Amino acid sequence: MKSAIESRKIEDLVSGKNDSEEINVDGISMPVLRLRKLMEDGYVHLRVYTENRTVSLWGKTCCACFAEQQLRERD
Repeated sequence: MKSAIESRKIEDLVSGKNDSEEINVDGISMPVLRLRKLMEDGYVHLRVYTENRTVSLWGKTCCACFAEQQLRERD
């Protein structure tokens, strides 16, 4: 039986972290600074899909899905 994919609040993940740090969520490394910029754009939650190494993000008025490399390169 496959376990449910867990969503996480971006704010909880970056809390207490320095902008120059990276966090690892289920094997996907993400720059803290990029996640903070996504929060400024209105994203609140994220979910990692390890099988295809993608990250789904959403907020009240926005949603997106990025491959790990796209998330790392996003301005």
